[in-house]
Amino acid sequence: MTLRKVCLMLLCVFLAAGAQAREYRAGDVVVGLGAVFSPLGLGSDWGEVNVEDQTANISHDAKLGQPGMGVEVQALYFVHPRVAVGVGFEDQYFSRDLSSGWELDSSTREHSYMAVGRVYLTPEAGYKLYIPLAVGVSDTDITVDFGPREHFRYTGFAYYAGLGVERPLGERWALGLEVRYNGNKFHDSKNITNGDHVVVYRQDNYISAILRANYRI
Repeated sequence: MTLRKVCLMLLCVFLAAGAQAREYRAGDVVVGLGAVFSPLGLGSDWGEVNVEDQTANISHDAKLGQPGMGVEVQALYFVHPRVAVGVGFEDQYFSRDLSSGWELDSSTREHSYMAVGRVYLTPEAGYKLYIPLAVGVSDTDITVDFGPREHFRYTGFAYYAGLGVERPLGERWALGLEVRYNGNKFHDSKNITNGDHVVVYRQDNYISAILRANYRI
């Protein structure tokens, strides 16, 4: 069964099922496992990669092309019935970027390590609406096929913000659906195989959707 089919099945459960569950309390601990799908790069101004060969005086730009797929793990501690803080890890892969300027094949892998938080707007409702927030670092590995393939790797500041809804499935289990805006920005440089000096200016800004199963310990 493909990841997309699993996500569709979980989404159907999210919409159809539900159970009465108590509100969160201060001291509750929740762990979650999510499937991440990022279908949309935000264009040349918001979500662009610029590859500049300073030796040959050639520039190339790329947008996140094929949808990104990945997984996310979170652990949250409730400091208040409406507020939770914790940590999260996300692994996401964009298999091929859309390119212009040069005819180059490029791809991106991101590992994000975040301090995360949630502010619940309707903690007592059957569908719990909340705002997800996070700041941290993203370890990004860009592969560009210059013939041979070159890897550019950088760890820099990352953040996201969005809107989510959570549906209880009992006293301990819940399903969550989240949409958020993700931001990363950095630059890196290296001398590639042919001796040219290349600088990568990356601006990873995109929308993602996360379908998550949560468990209250």
